[in-house]
Amino acid sequence: MKIRDEIWILADNRPGTFSQSIGLAEEIGIPYKIITISYSFFSLLPNFLLSDSLLRVPAELRNKIAALGYLPKIIISAGRRSAPIALNLKSQSQNQTKIIQIMNPNLDFAKFDFVILPKHDEVDEAKFSNLITTIGALTRIDEKRLVSEVEKFPELRKINKPKIALMVGGNSKKTEFSVEDATDLAKTAGKIAKNMNATLLVLTSRRTGNDLKQALQKNLNCDLEFFDWDKINNANPYLAIVNIADYFIVTGDSVSMISECASTGKPIYIFDQGKISTDKHRRFHQNLFSDNCAKKFTNDLNNLENFVPKKLQETKRVASIIKNKIT
Repeated sequence: MKIRDEIWILADNRPGTFSQSIGLAEEIGIPYKIITISYSFFSLLPNFLLSDSLLRVPAELRNKIAALGYLPKIIISAGRRSAPIALNLKSQSQNQTKIIQIMNPNLDFAKFDFVILPKHDEVDEAKFSNLITTIGALTRIDEKRLVSEVEKFPELRKINKPKIALMVGGNSKKTEFSVEDATDLAKTAGKIAKNMNATLLVLTSRRTGNDLKQALQKNLNCDLEFFDWDKINNANPYLAIVNIADYFIVTGDSVSMISECASTGKPIYIFDQGKISTDKHRRFHQNLFSDNCAKKFTNDLNNLENFVPKKLQETKRVASIIKNKIT
């Protein structure tokens, strides 16, 4: 099989892992192609039962990949379901294709050329020579992209006050973000914004329930702009806000939002109380606190400190390791 100097990104319907894959591919610098993956009902079975069989994807997709007539130099897969597909394609290439696996594949790590996991997963690096650990998630944050996003939202550029971005997550299968938590967050964030004569840019996420949004809006007593994720449709100002914000307050349940904000080198505060975060999340927070990448947001704060944090540049660091070994 012919091998082309190209990266294939195996992309399914998870935006978080897709963004990590795109960011890494762009940083590696080789042209990339997005292979959109859909799954058959076989994908519900554990990986050890199907090994690397392509039965987990529909025949139409298998035929589409075969019709390309070549395989790439590098495949980036992310998560449990796409990992076996990458292994099958590597086998077809007679092991010429290299696999970069983001997140735990639930398969033998030795089958992959690189496995990228966050440190808070607490996998022993000494056991795996191909394991690269990161503080948080890989990101797709770069200055040009952020500037272009701001151009889409001219109203944000008209704000002359200091700007505090409040990024809010919500409930998940393993975490609970209560109305009381949202109320505490809103009262403290509003107090800080008033004390600093700042505008609060509030952005909810798809996990922010209506009860949390109502608690935020009821208890925010300051100059603010409120962006409801359920109402912004395709006009999502998230990256524009990341670009223009002077400070960040991010809820502790979102590794991706925290990682992206910490990649800007601006002051970031993490709000975490009750059951908002898992133990893994809190290990991630502690890594950031220890490295001076972020500070803890507490309800007794009156102002945000304009400290100079260590800029998180994990995507660039990981890409450099990979390029030195296989490009």
